Amino acid sequence: MKQLRLMVLLLTALAALAPLSLICAAPAPRPAAPAAPSAAPPVAGAPEDLVQVADEVARDVEALRGWQFKTPVRKKVATPAQTRAYLQREIEKQCPPGKVEKVQAFLRTVGLLPRDCELRKTYLDLLQEQAGGYYDTDTQTLCMVNRGGRASPFVERIMMSHELTHALDDQQLDLDKFIKPLIGKTEDMDLVVASVMEGSATSLMMQYMTRAMLSGRFNPLELQSYAEEETQRSKLMLSAPRYFTAMLGAYLCGMQFLAKGNLMATMLSPDNRAIGQNLLAATKDSPRSTEQILHPDKYWNPSARDDPIVVNDDAVAKLLAQPGRWIVHQDTVGEMLCAMLTTPADSKPDLLSMQMADSWTTPGASGWGGDRFYLLASGPNADVAGKTLRDSKAVWFTLWDTPADRDEFIQAYEKNPSDGPRALFRLGNLGAVVFFGFDDAGRKALEQRIEKSPPPMLKGGKPWSPWAL
Repeated sequence: MKQLRLMVLLLTALAALAPLSLICAAPAPRPAAPAAPSAAPPVAGAPEDLVQVADEVARDVEALRGWQFKTPVRKKVATPAQTRAYLQREIEKQCPPGKVEKVQAFLRTVGLLPRDCELRKTYLDLLQEQAGGYYDTDTQTLCMVNRGGRASPFVERIMMSHELTHALDDQQLDLDKFIKPLIGKTEDMDLVVASVMEGSATSLMMQYMTRAMLSGRFNPLELQSYAEEETQRSKLMLSAPRYFTAMLGAYLCGMQFLAKGNLMATMLSPDNRAIGQNLLAATKDSPRSTEQILHPDKYWNPSARDDPIVVNDDAVAKLLAQPGRWIVHQDTVGEMLCAMLTTPADSKPDLLSMQMADSWTTPGASGWGGDRFYLLASGPNADVAGKTLRDSKAVWFTLWDTPADRDEFIQAYEKNPSDGPRALFRLGNLGAVVFFGFDDAGRKALEQRIEKSPPPMLKGGKPWSPWAL
């Protein structure tokens, strides 16, 4: 019972302590590091005691993970203005002008983002508000955000343990090789990458907190007091569209994923080495969907491995082809975001419920087998259509494990309001196609074409049919 109370306290603090979620940016390639000096050179603006504390925490991180830093990590204190500038650069790497408008249109169409919400600005505001520290991969620097005063010593160490784990993972694995092929492809894969990276750092941070409190060196009330204070700052995230809370989901669900579903055993383990080994496996053979993040057995258990159904994009392009109309954006929603779309619109998120990994899916999203979204726009060519997004429409293929899963999704999704014309069409036994912005004649013509000649689909490299049972 004591361990359970401790776990609840740690999870309560996590929402406040979770620093910068993976925004979307792959680390820039960097030259080989020179031979490591005996101690990391301090950065201008970093207090001497900050450097000393960070070095102490780095040794604790090494001991927990069983890995060694190849080069010392630089440290500095960043102002809010410097933090915002850094975040803006990172966001623009992933969502440069031209792309962000398409992603925003996609999110608005499916119902994840209201029409009056600007994606880039809201993301930047939230990240700046929540970030207590971050690891700058370009300069290999640990940055602690100065908001007008240092955090308490215990809290400062906890945040350092998280960011230093990112630094250690980067030095040992070269996270660039993991991130670059995956990031920016789909919303679902962005959350997969974030979950793997943040799950590693969060798991070690939680073990660091547990051991520090059980050692008696620190007072748990100090952490609880900080969490209560920071909960007030979390109101901005909780009042934002639910889509943005996926940042927190990456921490919690990623930690559960790397623990292979047995989080309590990991927390009570004497070290974090098993998580390190699982991280190595997950970066060599990436999870393919947030379904596998949410249900670790569907990734780690070979007999239960459940890779997503893949829709043939070229075949869909031919199905949707029409003079002057172009596919300007393709994406995958995934189970975690489908859960948000099948949550009652009037329900309010709260930090307590979001702290449990199993709260990040819903009956309307579980049983997800795959999905593919296509945003259409009109213009003389695809380039012009992609820039103007004129007369935008969309088609969203969703694929499910059973007819009951498909029907549960339809029932839950239809209950949530749509910003424009929306219609759902059952495709075979296991598919549901959602049409956005089409008039009745155009939609019915497409339904007939899709039912007569559905696009090829693969599951695990083998043909899959929505008519199969």
